[in-house]
Amino acid sequence: MAKLFDPGAGRQRVDRYELVGEIASGGMATVYLARLTGVGGFQRFVAMKRLHPHLASENEFVEMFLDEARIAARIHHPNVVPILEVGASSVGYYLVMEYIEGDTLARLLARAATRGKRLPIGIALRISLDMLSGLHAAHELRDDTGQPVELVHRDVSPQNILVGVDGIARITDFGVARAASRLTATRVGQLKGKIAYMAPEQATGEESIDRRADVFAAGIVIWEQLAAKRLFKAENEAATLSRVMTEPVPPLTSIVPGLSAGLSNVVLRALDRSPAQRFATCAQFADALEAAALGKERIATPRELAAYVAEVLGDEVLAQREAVRAWIARSEPSQAGSNLAASPSTSVSAAAFSLPGFDGSQPSTSAHNPSSRRRPAWLLAIVGLLLLLVGGGSFLVARETAPSRPVAGIAPAPVPTVVVSAPPSVTAEPPELTPSDSSAVPPPEPTVAKAVVQQRPRAAAKAADPTPKKPKKKTDDDVDLSNPYR
Repeated sequence: MAKLFDPGAGRQRVDRYELVGEIASGGMATVYLARLTGVGGFQRFVAMKRLHPHLASENEFVEMFLDEARIAARIHHPNVVPILEVGASSVGYYLVMEYIEGDTLARLLARAATRGKRLPIGIALRISLDMLSGLHAAHELRDDTGQPVELVHRDVSPQNILVGVDGIARITDFGVARAASRLTATRVGQLKGKIAYMAPEQATGEESIDRRADVFAAGIVIWEQLAAKRLFKAENEAATLSRVMTEPVPPLTSIVPGLSAGLSNVVLRALDRSPAQRFATCAQFADALEAAALGKERIATPRELAAYVAEVLGDEVLAQREAVRAWIARSEPSQAGSNLAASPSTSVSAAAFSLPGFDGSQPSTSAHNPSSRRRPAWLLAIVGLLLLLVGGGSFLVARETAPSRPVAGIAPAPVPTVVVSAPPSVTAEPPELTPSDSSAVPPPEPTVAKAVVQQRPRAAAKAADPTPKKPKKKTDDDVDLSNPYR
């Protein structure tokens, strides 16, 4: 699990990546949890392996570091941690890998031991098959011309097997891998890797090792998973090396109760000190394991492995997630507790998907041009007014032309002159309305039309307009825009 940095001490960056915490550190490099951000709230966590700055002037270490990136980046397999990028910055060389949420097989074994239990056989077999599958993909790697790269990992160990919460185990760390295309060569007599997981030919410093050295190391890892104890590890490196070279390998049936002899024999064959007697490839090793496990032992599924990881490491994984969330909240207080949908820096505005014609539909006018939705209603009102005026023209003309009989002592009342004109609200743009109230408040009816109708008798109105009026058709203006289910 990563040890997060204090945001208050200043945010650390390497090029476009922000360092969140430290995952692990070795003699050559440090692995960090880093974050890559982008527009629209994009965020991705990665693992960054950065060469120690004091080694930047050491050509051998720099070339070894670049070799790892160049070789491992070619491997594309679900059981190999992919390398996404390699770069150089003011703080040194670095490579970016996919961040696997989970932990190493070494940590998983340690957690099981603290609980007084061994790894379930089915779980151990699932992890072993994933490991062998990833190793075989690395061994089969070819260059651009189609020639075998002859890659040998040389550091297969529980520390370099990542078991994810997704139920998939992946091989990682090709830092000391041997390949024919490496820029650097191992010095004579120099050992690279962990002695407790070395094949005898590798432990003696031979240069002619091949993929069968990884088969031996994988056999050690599988033996230790099932036995829940170390195979060759001793109190010092000299004693460990002696065990690797001469110590007889105990059969698993003498350590694991109920384990089948077939499965034990498969592991013993992988641990044969003669490379010629081992499995020629990791694929053959995996096939033999699967065939032997068809008896008493059952290989766990990825879903069962994910459930086991959650059982053993679930609390730590959740604590890590919460710690990262708290770190982000402290480093970006302006976004803490904010709604993503309301922040233009973290999300795409929903308005972008309602622009006219964006989805192939007719442009909407309710929000962008309110007057265009109201204008048809006013035009209908004017047309209706003109029809009423034409239909009742005789009545109005008779009122205007008939001679009035004056009453003694009373002056005749002036006849009101009706001036047909558009109401001011027709020529002037109506006030802009929001989508929530654009249809809730209907436009006021013209006052002129009301005045004319009030002066007409009911009989005259019926005679002028004998056609029964149809019910008003419901238009978009009458729809409640606040109802999302319309």
